[in-house]
Amino acid sequence: MNRRHLALLALGITALTGFSPAISDTGPPPRVMAGPSVLPAGYLSVLTYNVNGLPWPAAMDRSQALAKIGDSLARMRAAGTAPQVVVLQEAFTEEARGIAQRAGYAYTAYGPGAADRQPETRGYVTARSFWKGETFGPALSSGLVLLSDYRLSAVRRTPFPKDACAGYDCLANKGILSAHIAVPGAPAPVEVVATHLNSGNPSGQPESVSRVAFARQLDALAAFTEAPESKRTIRIYAGDFNMGHSSARLELLMGYIRNKRAKIASALGRDKYRPLCERNPASCSADLAIAANVPLRHANDWQFFSAPDTVQLVAAKRDVMFRAEQGQKALSDHMGLKVIYRFR
Repeated sequence: MNRRHLALLALGITALTGFSPAISDTGPPPRVMAGPSVLPAGYLSVLTYNVNGLPWPAAMDRSQALAKIGDSLARMRAAGTAPQVVVLQEAFTEEARGIAQRAGYAYTAYGPGAADRQPETRGYVTARSFWKGETFGPALSSGLVLLSDYRLSAVRRTPFPKDACAGYDCLANKGILSAHIAVPGAPAPVEVVATHLNSGNPSGQPESVSRVAFARQLDALAAFTEAPESKRTIRIYAGDFNMGHSSARLELLMGYIRNKRAKIASALGRDKYRPLCERNPASCSADLAIAANVPLRHANDWQFFSAPDTVQLVAAKRDVMFRAEQGQKALSDHMGLKVIYRFR
């Protein structure tokens, strides 16, 4: 058990005993700040970014890095170059949720909180491990935050089912957050769906166990997005899908994407896996519709989309944000993945 695992277990013990540091599930209200995008009507830019906003003792002081993320977005908004929609994962602490206020986005929605009741699902029978943090119940929120320059409506949120988690991931009330976004020039309603699926090795459970949780969470995501009006809605999915270097997980996700008649906009992995593409170019897609920087089974951060038959929606451009600057440490253990969509 490494230091991170011990820290996560400590979070579970504090939840069990009733003692915990001040961790709120209702982030601060954002301040409204003018930040018009330079994109014309008919375009939408979406950033997905895991900000590593874990509380102590799972992570040491993250306040400075999280503040820099918010301030960077604020500067981009002042210049008109910020993403119009931002999806955050692991925004567990007040400082992480405070990115919304620092960045100045007009509209903010939060995912499930730690106290939100998890759905019961019959047929999920799994042995629970105390030492892997599976018996405490959530100590943290889902960590999901949605920021937007455009008005949000029809906000929905739900935790994953009670037993659809594995290992230390059970200490967070992971789930799904969605909202309709009033995008100028969009030919149909636009819904952004944010999520963060169960991790692989960091969960502390073997892949054979954590992959079951991953599959159950995909089932919950499928049920969440199954609605009659969805065939008339433009839907953009964004989040940390935690491939866990697993071909089996990739196959499950690809099956979900096919079933939803969706298309991949882009996927992003940590740069340390980029040499795998250089050694084996066939392992990395040359298709501009995917444009992954690493083999897809190493790509955690994804965006994919679906649209009604009467709408042409394409991923017009992809950018990597929040890379480590030369000689400086990155602001998170992930990079930001931005996609610019074009509607016709």
